[in-house]
Amino acid sequence: MPSQIHQRRLALEAARLMVERIETEYLHAKERAILLLGLPYNTPYPTNKQIKECIAQLTRKQMGSEAMAGRLRLMRALAEELMTVLEDFDPYLIGSTLSGQIRSSSDIDLHVYCHHFLEVKERLRSFGYEEVAEELVENQKGAFVHLRWLEQDIPVEITIHTWEQRGEVMISSVTGKAMKRADLEEVRRLFGKGSA
Repeated sequence: MPSQIHQRRLALEAARLMVERIETEYLHAKERAILLLGLPYNTPYPTNKQIKECIAQLTRKQMGSEAMAGRLRLMRALAEELMTVLEDFDPYLIGSTLSGQIRSSSDIDLHVYCHHFLEVKERLRSFGYEEVAEELVENQKGAFVHLRWLEQDIPVEITIHTWEQRGEVMISSVTGKAMKRADLEEVRRLFGKGSA
């Protein structure tokens, strides 16, 4: 029983760290939460799913249901707009904008495919997206270029994949299963009527 209590405390603290953007990765949030709570190092970690549920609770409390629904509608509208601009790059929407489980710091997360990230950056620039920063990210999944900027005060992150990776199944760090994603047609069908 004490280990379940510790796990719940850890999940809440890790969620708080992520909501406040002190940490952005689940593993780092868990590690910092153990230190902050002074728990033994062998305390079982909560799952990413448990932390995600705590994030949703904290966000509803922090933002309120109406503000959260309004922000989600805006994020989904912006995602559809960006996916339309990037239609030639086979864009997919992933993450909290798709699932609806956003927090105040959630971003619009897209995956696109091309031969070189500058193709995507140039397309964005030609449509007026000027302040796009690029970052090379290397992790256990490989090396990727991320394009990042703020759109109407909402963070946008586009991960660039090669056309050769088009058929690969991406695994979610939250569920450990195939990542849920939606192409432009699905996004229009799911959110085109303004549903949240």
